[in-house]
Amino acid sequence: MIEVESKIKVRNPKEIRRRIRDFAKFSGKEEKIDDYYALNTNHYPKKSLRIRKRKGIYEVNFKQRISYKKGIHAKKESEFNVSDIKNFVELIKDFGFRKWLRKEKLSEVYTIKKNFHVELNKVKNLGWFLEVEYLAEENEIAEARREVVRIMRLLGLKKKDVVKEGYTKMLWDKIH
Repeated sequence: MIEVESKIKVRNPKEIRRRIRDFAKFSGKEEKIDDYYALNTNHYPKKSLRIRKRKGIYEVNFKQRISYKKGIHAKKESEFNVSDIKNFVELIKDFGFRKWLRKEKLSEVYTIKKNFHVELNKVKNLGWFLEVEYLAEENEIAEARREVVRIMRLLGLKKKDVVKEGYTKMLWDKIH
């Protein structure tokens, strides 16, 4: 799947939450603990993989950037579950991967329709963010971008509010 997404820094989470509930269904809260691994951890890595622990399940994820246009990322996303996390981590360490960052966030998930949702996230050490995310097929990227923009407008958000950097880059810059 292709993740088509925009991330916005939120100044007033209560107001955004109220606006979201006008058009999306609350799906629940999730705590997500992400450990990132890369081959080179001396500087911010160009590529890494994420191991997310949520609800007692470990998901491995890696993304390949496709494009960034008008405040909206499109990334090819590959993801799978791992039942034996200890041995998986030993395997990737043997290949040279090292843990370089941890991200923790509490997400409120709101569903718009299948494969389209918004998340109001409180990211430890960074604050509140809104993610508008559409999981699309390759031939749906343009439509997904239009839908993301439509939702941002419904919420009264402007392009200047969009954060281009990923959470990992913001956390890395804070540490270094």
